[in-house]
Amino acid sequence: MGNRIVIIGAGGHAKVVCDAILAQNEYVINGFVDSSLEVGTTVINGYHVIANQDEVESLKSQVDFFIVAIGNNKIREKLFSSIKDILKPATVIHPSAVIGSDVLIGEGTVILANSVINASSKIGENVIVNSRVVIDHDCEIGNNIHLSIGTMVGSNSTINDYYLSAIGESINSFSNIGS
Repeated sequence: MGNRIVIIGAGGHAKVVCDAILAQNEYVINGFVDSSLEVGTTVINGYHVIANQDEVESLKSQVDFFIVAIGNNKIREKLFSSIKDILKPATVIHPSAVIGSDVLIGEGTVILANSVINASSKIGENVIVNSRVVIDHDCEIGNNIHLSIGTMVGSNSTINDYYLSAIGESINSFSNIGS
């Protein structure tokens, strides 16, 4: 098995994820999968749409990993759940992120530029930790969450599945928020 990856989605967030994958230098990008753009459409850096979302199974011989790069939590979760039985979920971590030595990060999670995740925190599956997010020590971040740019999560907090933070949101220590 190689490290060939396909990015599910081809919008603005997918472009940012593409840049993070390139910076991470762990995967070889095969292209994008999207239902709103024609196959062959160039998205960024010469990478283009290689398939429609209902054609993912046909990519099994060309791709090893996938990452869903769509900001909407419910749509991202639906695609993640349907594709993880076909391809292996990747974990994308921008090299400028600072992550504690014992932090646990779930499959399909994206951690973008200049984020900080401190000691003994747990990040669930299919989470977006956007640029400049800070998660202090001993936090639990559920599944299918989008922590928007600049979100600050205080220590010992729990954020439950499907939570979407506001840009720059401050979440006090010992909080328990979301569904």
